[in-house]
Amino acid sequence: MQIKRYRGADMQEALQKVKKDLGAEAIILSTRQVRGGGGTFGLFGKPMLEVTAARDADGEGEAAESMIAALPKSLGRKAKGGENGALQSILARQRAEAQSLLSPLQDEIQDLKSVLRASGDQQRAAVREEMAITQIRADMGEMRQMMHLLAAQSAGLRDANYPENLVVLYQQLTFNGLEDKFARRLIEEANKTIAPKELEDFSYVKIFLARMLMKIVKVTGAFRSEAGRQRVCALVGPTGVGKTTTVAKLASEQLLKHHRQVALITVDTFRIAAVEQLKIYAKIMGVPITVVTGKQELQQAIQSCADKDVVLIDTGGRSQRDDMQMSELYQLFGGESPIETYLTLSATTKDSDLTEVTRRFGEVPLAGVLFTKLDESTTFGSLINHSIRFKLPTAYLATGQKVPEDLEVATKERLVDLLLNISAA
Repeated sequence: MQIKRYRGADMQEALQKVKKDLGAEAIILSTRQVRGGGGTFGLFGKPMLEVTAARDADGEGEAAESMIAALPKSLGRKAKGGENGALQSILARQRAEAQSLLSPLQDEIQDLKSVLRASGDQQRAAVREEMAITQIRADMGEMRQMMHLLAAQSAGLRDANYPENLVVLYQQLTFNGLEDKFARRLIEEANKTIAPKELEDFSYVKIFLARMLMKIVKVTGAFRSEAGRQRVCALVGPTGVGKTTTVAKLASEQLLKHHRQVALITVDTFRIAAVEQLKIYAKIMGVPITVVTGKQELQQAIQSCADKDVVLIDTGGRSQRDDMQMSELYQLFGGESPIETYLTLSATTKDSDLTEVTRRFGEVPLAGVLFTKLDESTTFGSLINHSIRFKLPTAYLATGQKVPEDLEVATKERLVDLLLNISAA
């Protein structure tokens, strides 16, 4: 039996080829659409119709019929067995021929799969590369806009014949996110105060600005408990700023560095995963943890921790635009309360959002602020802007996800260095 494949633009063209080559007695075994020509394995060619056809070769069919007819009928079942044997022999030979034809097809299919996989990998790599290029272009565009803005803003300083060092430092301050009006006040004060000769010393002028800023920003220092006085601190803030991890870091600091007795309370009943996370931290540190759902339970939990030096309270993230959530928060911590409430903010949040968040959460008396995700930010002027606008002291800075390592007590020097980058000079 002969088995062959033929390709044509359509069925009619393919059948004409079959008929011409195998004759009218040919049998169509299968049809399928393929791509022919133009690229590896025809992957990028135009679609064609492939027909697989077969016919008896060299009178094989007639020979088989003659063989069967010549078998003695008197053989009965034995004859039938012989007839079956002859048929099986022909079928086996046909299967062998078909397999010999299919083997190259299987190899080609495997090659095609490899090409498709490679093509997919290349396409994904190309997409990633294109996304990276797009991001770089966007960053460059933003940087150009920033440079144009800085040039326009500093033009006034140049026109007023400000010394070059003050112009450069003004650009550094605003480029790092310090609000323009704050930067101008610093530069104007420096220009009025520093002697003309000293204005030529860039390092001197930079240190002068740093000292001015350190008079403005406020810090709380580390959480400390006075003898005989328990300290209860709650962390509040919007979603996704890392309050739960920060509570765990604070607890570790109090235990390991200051050797104080600590208890944990969580009112984050909206996020089961966060509660379980804090329970794991509590178990590792060997400190008690209590889950509460309202103010009465919160007060009872604090009373049950009377023997602890420090009680740290974790809360669920709340949207500053959700009046109901803000009302719940006020019910927990508003009014006269022994609880010190600290606003937790991300250093990656844009300046205008920090302002909106702080104004809403400020309805609850705030003792200070903690900034997280410093490792994810590249500009830190918003921290100084926040300190100037709200006069809230900064307590801690979180610089990563590791507990307890990625937490530091905020200092004036550190905050100013983030803005002016003096330590790298």
